[in-house]
Amino acid sequence: MKKLFLFILLTCNLTNAQDFSDSWEGLFSFTTIVDIEESATSVYAASENAVFIYDLSSRTFTTLTTINGLSGDEISQIHYSEDKSLLVIGYENGLLQIVDQDGEVIDVVAIKDKQVIPPDNKRINEFKESGDLIYIATDFGIAIYNLSRLEFDDTYFIGDNGAQIEISSIEIYQDFLYASTSSSGVRRASITDPFLIDFMNWSQINGSLFSEVTSFNSQLFGLSLSRQVFQLGTANFQPTATTINAVAIDAHTSDVFFTVATPNAIQVFDTNFVEILSLTSLGGFNYNFTQAISLGNDLFIGTEENGMIRVNIQDQTDFEFIVADGPTRNKAFSITASPDELWVAYGDHDELYNPFPLERLGVSHLVGEEGWTNFEAADVLNIASISTITINPDNSDEVYLNSMHDGLLEFADGLATTLYGINNSTLESILPPATDFVRISNSVFDNQGNLWSLANKVDNALNRRTPSGQWTSFDVSEEVASIAIDQGITRIVANNNGTIFFGTIANGLVGFDPATNQFANLIDDVGLGNLVNSYVTTLRLDLSGQLWIGSNQGLRVLFNPNSMFSENPSDARSIIIEDTNGIPRELLADEAVTDIEIDGNNNKWIATASSGAFLFSPSGRETLFQFTTDNSPLPTNSVNDIAIDESTGKIYFATDKGIVAFQGERSSKPQDDLENVRAFPNPVRPGFDGNVTIDGLTDRARVKITDIEGNLVYEAVSQGGSIPWDTRSFSGNKVASGVYFLFISTSDNIETTVSKLMIVR
Repeated sequence: MKKLFLFILLTCNLTNAQDFSDSWEGLFSFTTIVDIEESATSVYAASENAVFIYDLSSRTFTTLTTINGLSGDEISQIHYSEDKSLLVIGYENGLLQIVDQDGEVIDVVAIKDKQVIPPDNKRINEFKESGDLIYIATDFGIAIYNLSRLEFDDTYFIGDNGAQIEISSIEIYQDFLYASTSSSGVRRASITDPFLIDFMNWSQINGSLFSEVTSFNSQLFGLSLSRQVFQLGTANFQPTATTINAVAIDAHTSDVFFTVATPNAIQVFDTNFVEILSLTSLGGFNYNFTQAISLGNDLFIGTEENGMIRVNIQDQTDFEFIVADGPTRNKAFSITASPDELWVAYGDHDELYNPFPLERLGVSHLVGEEGWTNFEAADVLNIASISTITINPDNSDEVYLNSMHDGLLEFADGLATTLYGINNSTLESILPPATDFVRISNSVFDNQGNLWSLANKVDNALNRRTPSGQWTSFDVSEEVASIAIDQGITRIVANNNGTIFFGTIANGLVGFDPATNQFANLIDDVGLGNLVNSYVTTLRLDLSGQLWIGSNQGLRVLFNPNSMFSENPSDARSIIIEDTNGIPRELLADEAVTDIEIDGNNNKWIATASSGAFLFSPSGRETLFQFTTDNSPLPTNSVNDIAIDESTGKIYFATDKGIVAFQGERSSKPQDDLENVRAFPNPVRPGFDGNVTIDGLTDRARVKITDIEGNLVYEAVSQGGSIPWDTRSFSGNKVASGVYFLFISTSDNIETTVSKLMIVR
């Protein structure tokens, strides 16, 4: 009978991943561990989309993230080749990345890009190294990769008639390759057979379904989905008297221990397969386990929410948490920055601002060189769905957590102080007399120190708390009758006059002038606002007082926001630019804008739901950057939020797959005078290749830089409170060593100052 088999060649498709460590920083979470591997000197722990390496002797960490070239996709399995000094990373989408001992990352996209394999069948489930080859168990079959030549060998489709079939686990034992399948038990073939690609050379030796098949102490074992341990006999697997606590997630073997990880227990067996440890808790607490390996007399255990734990097998009171510094979760819903600090909120809501199902996830706080402090739910009074965080601009130790279920929590100096709700403020519940269901989506401080907060699904949607603690509510339904019926009120800003503007998801833009108690409303009709649509996702006032308005379908700019309160309000305008073909088009047309931020130079940083993040010039007519997964370490093109630290120039991007930070030019808001002008760094030392930042400027201040003989080498006008200088003259060449004078004047020439800058080449 003629044998039929399917052959698909996986071409290599190697690319070197980019390293972004010069300009970017990764702020990823390492609390969810998906796999653990060991070498002679280190333990490798894979989190959702990053890896940390724990050096056993120095007890220090090295991290691998998108900054170093990892893809940002979901990791499913890792393997360390001691022989080749290579770390192999497998992903849910079939991507392979290989990291050498110098940290260079190689992308292997053959599986990921192979169209004949369905996208949901490409998961990497397990690795098994043998000589130069590494056998890869996947959701479609077995792929073989040559670690020496860095190229794919054969691919085995061993299902019936050569069909694709999920392989959960593989093992090489006594010259046979064993594969545990998802639907037809264990199949095997001789590892020396040159025609393993032919499915007919694979035989089924066991009908039971195994989650793991692995060798230990010169025997081959299988862990069945019925929780029973099987052992290979002369021809097939036979059940033993040993059972495990639950279906095994993973199994690991050493010379002396067989370790099984289940969601609620870690079991360790000796060489006689006698259980010597069943670990269900540590220090009186239970954990959700994901992985466990034994290394000497220690277990290294992965958990879903607490990182990696080392525990002594003989003495379980000897344990410690081992996790690289980072926030609680990768799924960052919103972020807020103050000088050298960052706050992260995780409580999301859907597009209609419905927070259910409720999540009580706490918040995270990053402080400069001190690192991360993660506040658990109990630390924030167990309030749910903290969607945004507001920092008092006059006191960065005083922050307010905006909960979409429990009201507004004052959080000062790292402690929860007062939870504002229906009993101690004007905030209202959507289900009175219930004390919860107080949905606060956002809040902002005005320049008088008043805190304005937005309450969803109530008539009195706008609330003010004065610095003395007095609360006042304002009935928005007088202007927008359906405000309590419609689902969402989005973001709020206050201008220098104390005027309030906020967005809605069904009624466009609402403005409120506290001086006259007057509301105004702009919608998407021409002559009534000309917004893109009535769903305002975000808004921000720039340094010129213009209101930039984002929607789920584009962008508008209201050049005179205060005209809202006049008899003839101005319409918002689109920004028209020319595309690469010279054809006029609307800026960000049909893009879902998720956030807008303004830096000290009045540039616009804009986050989108599908196209990454943009940096536009002050007018919006020039695109300075577009950051995507292709040209940056963004782990996804869906960016939830942006925050700017004006003291450092660092730009933070929050996504569902982690936070990354771009070290932009240091910029600051314009000052009222020139008393605090400075240049940094000063002096410029040999080897420095960045920009000198001159800050403390007034808006549109003129800066002239001359050498010591009075020759003009550079001139610029600030667009905010600072300007960068690349230390080049008008000719484009780096200026020579020496002392340079900075002559600075305000735009009206009323005030001037002179400063010095030393450059040493």
